[in-house]
Amino acid sequence: MRPSHVQDLVNYLESIFGMIPRLQALEVTNLPLFLRARFSFFSLELFGKVWAIAFEKDSRETGTPGEYEKQAELLRPFLEYPLVLIFKTLPSNTRNRMIQKGIPFIVPGYQAFLPSYLVDIRERFIKPKEKGRKSLSPTAQLTLLRHLEKQPLDGWALRMIAVKLGYSAMMMSKAKDELEAAGLCEVERIGRSMRLKFTADKRALWKMALNQLKSPVTKTRWVQWKEPGYPALLAGLSALSRQTMIADEKLPTYALAPKVFKSWLEQGTLIGCPDAEEATARIEVWAYEPKLLGDNECVDSLSLYLSLRHSADDRIQQQLEDLMDKFPW
Repeated sequence: MRPSHVQDLVNYLESIFGMIPRLQALEVTNLPLFLRARFSFFSLELFGKVWAIAFEKDSRETGTPGEYEKQAELLRPFLEYPLVLIFKTLPSNTRNRMIQKGIPFIVPGYQAFLPSYLVDIRERFIKPKEKGRKSLSPTAQLTLLRHLEKQPLDGWALRMIAVKLGYSAMMMSKAKDELEAAGLCEVERIGRSMRLKFTADKRALWKMALNQLKSPVTKTRWVQWKEPGYPALLAGLSALSRQTMIADEKLPTYALAPKVFKSWLEQGTLIGCPDAEEATARIEVWAYEPKLLGDNECVDSLSLYLSLRHSADDRIQQQLEDLMDKFPW
């Protein structure tokens, strides 16, 4: 029996062409580990030729157009046939940039872009079905990372943690429930106060939680910005270059909280740009406030790792390994 994502592609192409396409598992040898972890591969006969189909695995977060362009470049030397990326979902802004870059892709049931062969670009997305949470919420993730990097939160009352992180009591209570359900902490009741007690040492907690932690980056934007500064912190390659041997990109990358980013756009502190050619900086909008974990210059190491761990660049992967090897647990 075929996996559901494979069958979805077959059904989609059959609905377009009125015939069942030939799709077979494809063995790709000598592929770097991070690419094998991100994609599964099949061959597809279509339009009288064979294509290499790379399915992005469901557990992966949607990347940026630049990341997919880099991944496609890395994949092509290992593939005998032209490459097509297959996604379960694809945000419209990412889709449009991939079309501009000429990167072939299919979102089964919704959209397809195979230059000179097939273009099916219609706005007909449906909301994905809700599933049980597979990752911690930003509030819970920030709480855990604060414990790991800044100060131990064992014995802290929930209301004190909420004040420290700028969250409401209700949000902090939900974060407590998530951390407890994940087996990362227990809750002690002392009178009317609830206090966290983490269940392992810091290194063990990180390993226990890693599969439930997400990149803090919710979106990225190119901007014109005359005087970069705090509370924006260096992020991405700009931050990694400060802590490892990797070189920074031409334009610096900064992290901002959503409210600050929106406010600075409205005030004209930042001016949005369509691409890097007109920009002076790249902004990562984070799900939580970067300054709560970082220093006055760079974002924190663990969030930085989470933001880059799915990069297609081998150089970045090597430097991330070095970064984590040196982390002071």
